[in-house]
Order: sequence, then structure tokens, then C-alpha cells
Amino acid sequence: MKSIKYILLIGLALNLSCDNDNDNDNEYSEPIHPKASNFQDVLDEFTSSGIPGLSAVVVTPDGIWKGASGYTRIEDNTPMSIDNEVYSASIGKTFCAVATLLLVQDGLIALDDPISNHIPSTTLLGFEHTDSITVRQLLNHTGGLTNFDWNEAFVSDVLNDPLSIKSSDLLDYERGNAFYAPPGTDFHYSSTGYELLAALIEEVTGNHARFYSERIFKPLNLQHTFYKNESEYPLTDNLVNSYFDQFDTKQVENVSETQNHLTHIFTGSDGIISTPLDYYKFLKEIMTGSILSDEIRSEMLDFISLGGDDYIGYGLGVWQRDVGYGIAIGHDGDAIGAGADMWYFPDHDIYIITATNVGTVLQDTELGRMYNESFLIALVTAVFE
Repeated sequence: MKSIKYILLIGLALNLSCDNDNDNDNEYSEPIHPKASNFQDVLDEFTSSGIPGLSAVVVTPDGIWKGASGYTRIEDNTPMSIDNEVYSASIGKTFCAVATLLLVQDGLIALDDPISNHIPSTTLLGFEHTDSITVRQLLNHTGGLTNFDWNEAFVSDVLNDPLSIKSSDLLDYERGNAFYAPPGTDFHYSSTGYELLAALIEEVTGNHARFYSERIFKPLNLQHTFYKNESEYPLTDNLVNSYFDQFDTKQVENVSETQNHLTHIFTGSDGIISTPLDYYKFLKEIMTGSILSDEIRSEMLDFISLGGDDYIGYGLGVWQRDVGYGIAIGHDGDAIGAGADMWYFPDHDIYIITATNVGTVLQDTELGRMYNESFLIALVTAVFE
């Protein structure tokens, strides 16, 4: 990748922005959370250890905390702010799932309809079993589809010629490829399936991006959430720069152009740009609001068991996790220059939303692991203990 490299030095991230950040959402202007300093210390620890920037929202029965640490742009030491827009990565799947479920709620499709009922045959060309794969199976990753995220050609293109990739290429990477398993028999995470869901929403509504705006963003007052129907997209005013430690040396490259381009070409599997506070509002509405009927919410939260010790179930566009403090419901996202998490702990009525502007996928790097594992564990621990 043709980009300037910047060395993250320990101690860079001592300029912080925390609870007193100005935010236009007055509804969420709360007194200082009793654990505010604990939460801020966690963010500071990990930006001091090399992560360029972090932002987070924590909501507990004791109140709401909003904080940030590190830099949104390390080139000119611009501090990270809770108001910075960040990339959703696979949290976009939850938005796509809600849009699909709204079509079910409206009576326009059914969860157990074959996808061939609603997706044009030209879009499905090269995919098998489309008369038996159901909408539900795309949503819960049991359709058996392979995943373009790990297609060798896709990964090579992302690393070597990312700006050449077009939206239409995403499905093309998997056309004609063998299925993981017969539809409905096993769980295999597949971004391919969510690109097909976006095609379904497009076919049924005439404009899937406008449907997102009119049925999700506006009713939920997500003023800082952007997708293809918003004029500011994909280069929003407060968007973070993106960085990637390709060679696992803590010498990060600026991959903002690549990250933004890839976000722009994704549809149902990714594509959203938002703020941690808007991710919280969105997740809260799913869990306890009225955007979905009780019946449809029950369908969304009908989890298939995955076994394992952490990611233990998947519903319709949401994970179920056991992180040691009870069950968490939500989604996470990894990208070449970003990472994001949104989780709700229903037994405790606690929300934890986090985001970073360092790459968390494609290469197994210390910074990626630091965000996905150590940082999240540390913040969850600070919340519960």
C-alpha cells in the first residue's frame, strides 16, 4: 500500500477527551458516571500502548459515560473525540437485519421464503440452492454460502489493489464456489449472504439505502449515522483516519483511502459510518424500543447454538456471547482500518459500545489483538467490578 508510515510512540495519547465532550444529543448529557475515571484509564492505557485512537460509550444503571483517547489523525495529533464518526464494519449486518425484519413486519416478505422469490435471477447467477435457501438462513448464516471475506482473490485485492474493487465484485468472488454445507444444516458466517440480503431489500423497496434512512435512521434520530442515501457519505465531516499495522511492527500505515473505499462498496455486510452514541441508540432501540414488534424481536433473538466458550449463539443479525459477566447480545466489526463493538447485557441492563481506528482484520497483529481481546476484556472488567 502506498502510504506514509507513522510510528506510534508509547505515551503519545495523553491528550484525551472524555465525559465533558460537547455532544448535540442533549438527551444523553448526564452527570459524571461514578466509574468515569476507571473507564478513561482503560482507554488511556491502550492508546499509550500503541492503538491510535479509541472511543466508547458505557451505559449502566448508574448513568452514561462517553469517552475517547488517542488520536483521530496521528499526522497532526488531532485528538480522538466521542463525536468522531467511526466505521461499523460488520455492525452493518445488524442494520441490514433490522431492515430485512421491517419488511417481514410490513408483510412484504416472510422469513421462510426462498430467497429466489425476492432476489433477481441475474443476481443469484452462479449460486446453488437458491430455491431452498431462506431469508432466515441468510440472516443467521445457515444458508451454507461461502464467505468472500476470506476468498484469496478478495484478500489479495484488498492488500494490493483495493481501489479497483467494485460493489459488483463482492458477489462475483463467490459465484460458482462450493457451499460450506447444505442450507439449514450448519452455521457458517458469510458476508456473501448479507450482500444478497441488501439485494433483496433493494428489489422489494426499490432503494435499500433510502429504506435504511426512512425506516431506521430518521425514526431513531440517528443524526450521525450515514449510508449511501446521505449526501455526506462516505467522507463525513468528523470521520476518523484509518491505520493498519500490516507487518505487525506497531508502525502503522495510513489506510484511510482504502478503508473508506471498501466501506463505500459494501452493502448489507458492512457500509455504515456512525458514532458510538448512535450505535448505542440503535442497539437500545432493538433491545427495548418499538422499531420491531415483540413477535419480530423474538425472531431476531432466537439464537442457534454455536457451542464454544465466547461466541455461543447467533440470531438474526446479532451475536450472543458469554464474556464472563453474563450473556451479551450485539455485534462486532473488523476492518483493515477499523474495529467496532456494540453489546447489551440484558441481565444487568448495561450497554458497552467501543470503536477504534486501527485495523483488526486480514493480519493477526498485536494491535488488532490488543483491541479485540485485551482492551475489550479490560473495559468489561472495569464496568462490572
